[in-house]
Amino acid sequence: MSLSSADIAHLEAVLAQGKKPKVVFTDAAGQVAGRTGKVVGLDPEGVDDFVHVAFGSDELSFSAAELRLPAPGESARRAPRQRSNAPAAPAAPSGPGLLPDEPAPKPEPAVSERKPVTVPEVTPSAAAEAAPAPKKKAARPRAGAVKHPELSITLTYEDGEWSVAATRGARAVVKGAKVAHPNALAMCQASGSDEVAEVVDEVVEKIRSEAAEEASRLRRQLEEAEARLAELK
Repeated sequence: MSLSSADIAHLEAVLAQGKKPKVVFTDAAGQVAGRTGKVVGLDPEGVDDFVHVAFGSDELSFSAAELRLPAPGESARRAPRQRSNAPAAPAAPSGPGLLPDEPAPKPEPAVSERKPVTVPEVTPSAAAEAAPAPKKKAARPRAGAVKHPELSITLTYEDGEWSVAATRGARAVVKGAKVAHPNALAMCQASGSDEVAEVVDEVVEKIRSEAAEEASRLRRQLEEAEARLAELK
């Protein structure tokens, strides 16, 4: 007997309840015939071996012809660990006087047939055309390429004072020499630049404003000192 349509429907119903129904292997199953396993899944769509059975530590798929439902009261035998149709190897004879076992012949290495590959001939001209042109590295500036002016004079106004600095090449000749206000203005006018004249006018206006405030402060101090002197007479 094998699984019928009704048996398969019964297995589906039991699996739907979360249980694993038992089945018995038929003679069509080979060495596992007469043993039992548990159905863990069904996949009857277009596959012959659609019943997934777990037995021992293995899980394999079988067809309906290789399984049947157990008969009432049928004792279950333990299923083997794996399914194999190969016959068991005969036990080696034991006892004195027997010749030692001949070593098993080593398998000959498989020889693969290789077809000769024809490499197209490449002429030097074709190789030159195919090869990409080498990239040229960008030239790095030399350390001595930096050019300094022969003479550089800088006029600076800071904290109400004018100063001048001079460099010759990379060497400083004059550092922060003080310059009188009229001389500094004459140097700025000698440049003949409208932009320089505009900036200098702003600086001069600032100097005049600061000087006026300083003069006003000194007058007040002088008046206060004269008033004290008048009180002492």
